[in-house]
Amino acid sequence: MNVTLSLVVSAAVAFASAPALAQEPRLDLLNGKPPPTGTGMLVTGSILTGVGAVNLLTSPLCKTSLVPSDTQGVCLGTSLVVGGLFAAVGVPLLIVGVSRHNNYVEWKRQRSALSALLDLNVTPTPGGAALTWSASF
Repeated sequence: MNVTLSLVVSAAVAFASAPALAQEPRLDLLNGKPPPTGTGMLVTGSILTGVGAVNLLTSPLCKTSLVPSDTQGVCLGTSLVVGGLFAAVGVPLLIVGVSRHNNYVEWKRQRSALSALLDLNVTPTPGGAALTWSASF
């Protein structure tokens, strides 16, 4: 009993001494580097979620006369598994991408003078491309 109690107490102390996720320090952005924008995760998550949703939504077609009756079960199972996997990977990517993008927008809002310099864009033109800069008053 004493051994069990001491293990529980020592485990509680070990976990209590670790910083909680909410207490982690914010990104140290004093060195001027912006946080990740999350655009890559947003694009990838959108594509994977979309492909997974289309695969899941069209899986009932496997049970129609469009698919030979001897392969309908395999078709349905494959569609559900592949669609579920794509959606299961895509949705978390979307969530993390939105969180990162919100952090980036907040960072940009706090540094309005610096963010004005970062508003450079490449715009396609008939002869190639042009570097543009946008600012608002």
